[in-house]
Amino acid sequence: MKWMMAKTFALLLISTLLVTACGVSTHNNNASVQTAASDGQSANTPAAQPADSSAPQTPAEPVTIEFWHSFSGELADKVTELLADFESTHPNIKVKPVAVPYDAMLQTMLSAVAAKKPPAAAQIETTLMGRLAADGALASIADLLPQDAAALSDAIIPSIRDANSYGGKLYTVPMGYNSNVLYYNKKMIEDAGLTPDDLPKTWDQLMEVSKKLTQDTNNDGKPEVYGYGFPTRAPWILEVRLWQNKAELFDEAGTKAMFDSPEAVNTFNNYLKLVDTKSTIMVSTDTAVNELTDMFAAGQIAMFEQSSTAFLGIAGKVKFDLGMSQFPTMGEQVYSLGGYNLGVFAEAPAEQQQAAAELAKWWASPEGAAKWTSLSNYMPGITAAWDTDTLKNWQSEDPRRGFASQQIPNARPRPSLPDYPEISELLADAFEASMLGKGDPGQNLQKAAGEANKILSK
Repeated sequence: MKWMMAKTFALLLISTLLVTACGVSTHNNNASVQTAASDGQSANTPAAQPADSSAPQTPAEPVTIEFWHSFSGELADKVTELLADFESTHPNIKVKPVAVPYDAMLQTMLSAVAAKKPPAAAQIETTLMGRLAADGALASIADLLPQDAAALSDAIIPSIRDANSYGGKLYTVPMGYNSNVLYYNKKMIEDAGLTPDDLPKTWDQLMEVSKKLTQDTNNDGKPEVYGYGFPTRAPWILEVRLWQNKAELFDEAGTKAMFDSPEAVNTFNNYLKLVDTKSTIMVSTDTAVNELTDMFAAGQIAMFEQSSTAFLGIAGKVKFDLGMSQFPTMGEQVYSLGGYNLGVFAEAPAEQQQAAAELAKWWASPEGAAKWTSLSNYMPGITAAWDTDTLKNWQSEDPRRGFASQQIPNARPRPSLPDYPEISELLADAFEASMLGKGDPGQNLQKAAGEANKILSK
């Protein structure tokens, strides 16, 4: 019973704790709820393609399905536009988009599943797919589309395939992904006598470049411009830094916390070295990422890290030439993977499940995936999407748009343990305390790991 309560509590927490690289700035939390009843392959390497969506298996009788998503404003309009394209080639399937606020999505979804009235399909956070599949809430795409399952699986970028599979079976299809990148002020880089080739690729380079970009014109010890800014409560960034240092969060069974290792302590110490340079500013409020974006737009910081899907929002705020570069690494070439899968619900009527499966197959086709990327800036999970004229033209218009695709083959998805949202807060507590000088990193991590193990043992 305690385990079930912990699992339910963890699931409910996810809706407010998952921010990653999922393009937080694109979500409007005030939007109204509308309810009803790994091999390293390059993203440009050709791979097997799913069945031709130009010959869809449309139902004999018209069927209407709901598709739940958490986008608002312009992105919600883009979803509607994409679904209209799908309907044009699937005349007997009508898709009703239903916008659910990001922070309310999970609770609304769980309530619908409990009432046996879920939508036919929905946008599923990558960290939730495994849990929903394990609980029987999702229907397997492999079972719904047995003739297409192998081709669909082969067409997915290897680093993303696992994020759509459970128990060795394809459960969902890629919807759109992102990876954290480095945003920088091009004018500040030039004024410091630097070129794009001088942008940091390693942690040591980040410290050196940050010092060169920091400006304290009156020598009062408080710079007018910091070279770099980072949030102290952003587990989705910290996780990647740990992995880059070969520090694991959990053992392979997911039953023991491992983030009190020497490698994890080294990760914290690397941040402290950066802080000691006095060329960075830390932000620890709940709205850290948005606050850093505002500071960046105001010219108070020269560089910071954020989701690749935040590009449109950041570009709309700044009045200077915006640059994007590789997410600097502390060691291994490991990058963040955030975003969404498209899932079909097991409790939906059979005819709706089949119609939703056709939507999933179409979205995971090279052209469907390419069209969504061109509309949303979320990277496709389908390798061959990059070979379409849609994406070739889209990227040639602005090379920054596809920058994250270079990192996705080496990207690693966030942990999907049901207790991880609560545990990630313990990790954030340890990091924030260490950055503020409240305790030794080793002691703080040991305490956090101990508390995490208590949670995992329930």
